[in-house]
Parts: sequence; C-alpha cells; structure tokens
Amino acid sequence: MEHYFGEKTAAEIDIGKLVKRLQVVKNFIALGETDELPAQLSKLRSMSFSAELNEVIRDIEAKRYSDAVSKIELFINRYQQLALYEDPEVNALKVEIKVLEMELTSISNEKADAEKLVVEFGIRHNQQLGEVISKILKLKLELLKMGVPESEEKEREFEEAKKDYEEYHKQYEETKSKKHFDLSDEQQTELKRKYREATRKCHPDKVAEELKKEAEEVFNELPHAYQENNLQRVSEILDEINKGNFFVSRSEKISEKVKLKAEVTRLRSKINKLILELTEMKSTETFQTITKIDDWGKYFAETKKKLDDQLKKFEKKLGELSV
Repeated sequence: MEHYFGEKTAAEIDIGKLVKRLQVVKNFIALGETDELPAQLSKLRSMSFSAELNEVIRDIEAKRYSDAVSKIELFINRYQQLALYEDPEVNALKVEIKVLEMELTSISNEKADAEKLVVEFGIRHNQQLGEVISKILKLKLELLKMGVPESEEKEREFEEAKKDYEEYHKQYEETKSKKHFDLSDEQQTELKRKYREATRKCHPDKVAEELKKEAEEVFNELPHAYQENNLQRVSEILDEINKGNFFVSRSEKISEKVKLKAEVTRLRSKINKLILELTEMKSTETFQTITKIDDWGKYFAETKKKLDDQLKKFEKKLGELSV
C-alpha cells in the first residue's frame, strides 16, 4: 500500500471518503456538469494522493474525461474493499450533532452577550450614578434616624433605609474594584470574534469526553475575561486553545449509534435549557430597561441631574432640621 500512498499507510487515509469523492467526480462527468469539477478537484488535492490519483487529476485538468473515468473505476474497484460499510444513519447523526453543537454555541454566545450588556450597564451606572445614589441613601437614613422615636412605623422605615444603604454601598464599592477595560469599536469587534472562536473550540458540551475537564477550566474563565473587556486575556486563552486539541468534536470520537443518539438527546436538552435561561434573562425588568435605552450617555446625564436635584433637597431638609 505504501507504493501507492507514499509515506502514509492506508490506515492513515480515509479510503471511504476518497472513494465517495471519486464517485461524485465520475457522476459529474457522466452528467456533463464539468463546471462542477474544479471544486471537486480542489477537495481531492487536499487529501493524500496516490500516483494513480494524480493521473486522474491531470486527465481531468486536460479534459481527457474518458481516460479519467477509466482510471477512477480501476481505483474504486481496487480500493473499495478497504472502505468499510458506514451506516447512513450514523453519518446523519454525526451531521445532526455538528448542527446542534453550532446551535448550542450560538445560543451560549447570545447569552454571554446579554450578560455582558448587563454587566457593562451596571459598571457604567455605578461610575455615573453610584456616588450620588449612595449620598442620597445616607441622607435619607440620617433624616429617618432623627424621626425614629416618633413611631414604630418610622422605625421600620429607618431600618429598611439602613438596609438599602448598606447593601447599595457594599455593591457600589465592590463594583468600583472590578476590572474593566476600555476598548475601541475595532477592539470590541476583535474581542467578540476571538471570544466566539474560543467558545466554539472548547465548549465542554461539544469536545471529546477525555478533554471535557480541561475544556471546562478554560471555558469557565472566558466569560469573566469577556465581561471585563479583557482582550489580551481572551487572546491568550484562544492561543492556548489553538495549541491544544479542544477542536476535536464529540461526533468525531463517538462511533456507536446508541451513543450518538444519546448525544443528540443530551445536546437538545442542553439547548432547551439555555433557551429557557436566555428567555428568562431577557424578560427581566433590568434587561428590558437597558434595551429600551437608545443613548446611554443621554440617559445617565438626565438621570444624574434628577438625582443631583434630589440630593440638594435632602441636604436642604437635613440642614433645616439640624438648626
């Protein structure tokens, strides 16, 4: 066999695919659809060739179609026994799995984009309005504190205001300490492209089982880097992935029909769960509010003005009560 396939052995070549490709070429010639041949030749060149196959390609390029067909038939007759029977349902299941994997990745990316939008809005909200909101809550707390002895209702109101202030202040301080990189539009586009390529290649639900644990570790870090706008880290992760074997799909590793069917069921279940999570997230009041804002700059400027006016009123009232 090495006589025909050079340094590679027959075991290293997918004879089944090679035979099918040659049959396609033969059929195009029989139908007179020779304009389809260049694309087929390109695919044949990407495979490992024997001396016989090179002759077939030369004959087709020279439009010696009868010679090419004769050589194709000889090749097929000689090597077809090496192409083991493949259950058409197995191939269909593998294709279905690949489609489901792509759908899963697409929905995961959409969910990641939605989460990133909420995080970025929260950071911007914190930067633009956090300080003034914190001051308002604190003044409200001080005003209520001055009226605590008046009634139980006032005391409850005071305790609620105290809780609101403490919780908001804690969240405000935590958000301030979070990393978040400012990127240009071009860098944002690059970030999204690299993030999606990385998640596609190392998604734990589509990689081979033996790579699942390692893929999970890498995959779990990606959303954090993505939400931080950390282009450098996302680029580094993608480079690490490209050096590994995460791109080996489960469908390339699973051969038994029962396992393939189970994989289809599992992927469909995972997709349905993700769709439900995404739908629930997009139906939240926070997400609905964010998506209705056309101009964040204008929104925050107008909201800041209203809050500043409210703060002045509280300061004035506190000043009057303190006299």
